[in-house]
Amino acid sequence: MRNTLSLVLLFWVTFIYSANAEEKHPNAQVLGKLVYSDLSIDAEKMPAKNVIDSFKKDLDILMNVHWKTDTNDGLDPDTPITLKLTDKPALTIIEQVLEQMSENQSATWQLRHGVLEVGLKLPLAVRTSQLETYYIRDLLFKIHNFTAPELGTFDGNGEGGVEDDPTSEEEEVEKIINMITKFVEPELWEQNNGPCSITNYKNTLLIKAPDFVHRQIGGYLFEAEQPSEVRRRRVLYQGNKVNVIVDRLPLR
Repeated sequence: MRNTLSLVLLFWVTFIYSANAEEKHPNAQVLGKLVYSDLSIDAEKMPAKNVIDSFKKDLDILMNVHWKTDTNDGLDPDTPITLKLTDKPALTIIEQVLEQMSENQSATWQLRHGVLEVGLKLPLAVRTSQLETYYIRDLLFKIHNFTAPELGTFDGNGEGGVEDDPTSEEEEVEKIINMITKFVEPELWEQNNGPCSITNYKNTLLIKAPDFVHRQIGGYLFEAEQPSEVRRRRVLYQGNKVNVIVDRLPLR
């Protein structure tokens, strides 16, 4: 009986451990490094490749940088970077570095398969787009607003009045799609001859786009991996910018 109980407990503990391991998102660790690692930079017209190589070494993460080559469009490794920051989240530093590398085309970062990728937006969208689904029925819920009925317009059931601004569900879905393609990387959607696509199927948006576009639509659905004995930081996804809210008060 004791052996049987021990086996059951061992199986249960193993099951819980396996479930927790499976729940951990592959990008949670690298996002945690970006959010919870404070770095400093003091660069004066330093080549971008040197800056990013130093960033990768300090952060100790897997990183894929799409540099410009003779055959592929990408980041210019010789772009001069001038930036001085002290004890700032790594995410803040990489975003400001990439901002200085966005002269002709916009540069950005994204997470894919546990790797931090940086490069120009258009090539990333062409090479790394992935299909995600967004259930939007809650966004289509309408609170009916009826105008006050005129005297004598009540029907036999005591009801009356006319609903204002009636629109079909299809029209509401189209409004949502239009807002996304207007405010989230508008030049990348197929409506503007870009590589990203968005369509509706039974109140579910099917969006094929790279990670940095999905991030702007729904943020990340997983938490950044938080080191022990470190105060939790808030991450705000605001358009194409991501802000890390740092509380530097000591833990009690």
